Amino acid sequence: MRMDTALTTVGRAVLFAHWPVPAAQLRPHLPEALELDTHEGSAWASVLAFEVAEARPRALPAGLSPTGAFGEATLRTYVRHDGDPGVYFLSLDAGTRVGAAALQGAMGMPCYHAETTVDIDERDGVVRSVSFRSRRSQAGQPPATLRATYGPDGEPAAAEPGSLAEFCVERRRWFTDTGKPSPYLSRVAPGLRVGEIDRDPWRVAPAEATVERNSLGRALGIDLDGPPTAQYSPGFESAVTARR
Repeated sequence: MRMDTALTTVGRAVLFAHWPVPAAQLRPHLPEALELDTHEGSAWASVLAFEVAEARPRALPAGLSPTGAFGEATLRTYVRHDGDPGVYFLSLDAGTRVGAAALQGAMGMPCYHAETTVDIDERDGVVRSVSFRSRRSQAGQPPATLRATYGPDGEPAAAEPGSLAEFCVERRRWFTDTGKPSPYLSRVAPGLRVGEIDRDPWRVAPAEATVERNSLGRALGIDLDGPPTAQYSPGFESAVTARR
């Protein structure tokens, strides 16, 4: 019997924070085969912050995550390849060395180990606020810090069609120019691979968010200035399956 090799991730208390960014700052970081996707004439970069409650092969029962819970902060932008929309990860900071190495190897993402804390104020089963802290601690990598406090400001619902929220959150493909083959990636162009995530549509609410410090873009020359447009999601469960 073949083992189920799908990778399952369960996340909760998710912040989406979006900034318009000049295309000239993002273009140098993308593979040549990708084009920047835009919304209302602007390219965008987003920071996601959340707690990974579980990250495990789907063959393992729920609750048996090899890594335990940890915080994750990602910086990404939005792209197209032959008309297909997706995301391109500029960095991913994870509060577990094992998890960072696994994501780097299996999914081709630029992953770094970080010291993270996620303090969730939850009352009567409802998250009121989240304090998220991440500081990159991997040797030989540029420093990067994220400190944010956030929470929902309304009831979660499907993103409105045509909205910035839908543009940024409802994407299931990610592209990578990793040089390493992986069963979870397919080659779509020289030096370019794609993976796909299986999950239900996001349910998001407006967020009350204060980004106290964010240097995720600084080392890349990407300006994430001013207050972001922000959404909050209670969480997600996603799976990445080996491609055939």
